[in-house]
Amino acid sequence: MTSLILITALALGAPALKEKEPLGTGPGYIGITFQADGDGLLITEVKPDSPATKANLKANDVILKVDGFSMANEDTSAFVKLVGGMRPGTIVTLDIRRGKESMVLKVKLGPRPADFSPTPIPRPPIIIDE
Repeated sequence: MTSLILITALALGAPALKEKEPLGTGPGYIGITFQADGDGLLITEVKPDSPATKANLKANDVILKVDGFSMANEDTSAFVKLVGGMRPGTIVTLDIRRGKESMVLKVKLGPRPADFSPTPIPRPPIIIDE
C-alpha cells in the first residue's frame, strides 16, 4: 500500500517529494566572508556564483540567526562549525538585517570548493617608502 501511495504521489508530481533531492557529501558551504559584529555576523564579501549569491545575500548584511540559533555575541568559528556540520543540499534559514530592514532568506548549501579556507588568508602589510 505504501509503495502505491508513493508511486501515485510521484506520478501526480507531489511538490514535497520532488523538492527532496539527495544531500551531497562533505561540509556545507555558503560562500561569504564575514566578521563578528555585536548583533550577529557582518558579511564583508559574497563570493561570485556561490549559494549566498543565489540566495541574494549582500555585503554589509548582518546574519542575526541561522536556523533559529542566534549569532549575537558569537565568534566567527561558531558559524563555520554550524554550517560545516551540515551537508551540501541542506536548506538553511538566515534571519538577516539589511540596513534598517529585517528579512528571512533561505540558502541551499553547496559543496565546499577545493581552495576553501575557513579563516581569511592574511595579507602582508603594504609599506610605502617616502
